[in-house]
Amino acid sequence: MTTNPEHSYQSESSRSVLLVDDDDRVRQMLSLALRAAGFDVVAAGTQQQADNRLAQIRPDALVLNLQRSEADGLDVLQSMRARQDLSQVPIVFLACCDGDGVRSRAIRAGADWFALRPLALAKLQHRILELIRHGRPPLNLIAARARPPGTRRLKPTG
Repeated sequence: MTTNPEHSYQSESSRSVLLVDDDDRVRQMLSLALRAAGFDVVAAGTQQQADNRLAQIRPDALVLNLQRSEADGLDVLQSMRARQDLSQVPIVFLACCDGDGVRSRAIRAGADWFALRPLALAKLQHRILELIRHGRPPLNLIAARARPPGTRRLKPTG
């Protein structure tokens, strides 16, 4: 075990992550990065495979990165969030672009953290650990993160 604070999360080896990614190479890369951070990774390439894995395990967090699948990633996210057994499980949603308001749509569909790819793997590792340690953030905090930088929430008048 290392004492470097940047790598202190490596001691959390009992934490499990279900990684759902429809690109074999990206799934392997993300799996390796998460395992290197001490997570137990269960990987799936489709929503059906994810459902099969979820019948056997209850992960501490989910990472969804569905860009090329038959099912829209946002639909998969919404269906995962609707499951009672996953109601308290943090979900990270990765996307390759933020066109058409993907960030805000992902947050509304139930993502606890949204990130654009490519992203620093250390940031992903750290954020997943923080979500596992502290649980799902309050909805108002998630919504604030969904707003593009430089915008403010308007308050009703009168």
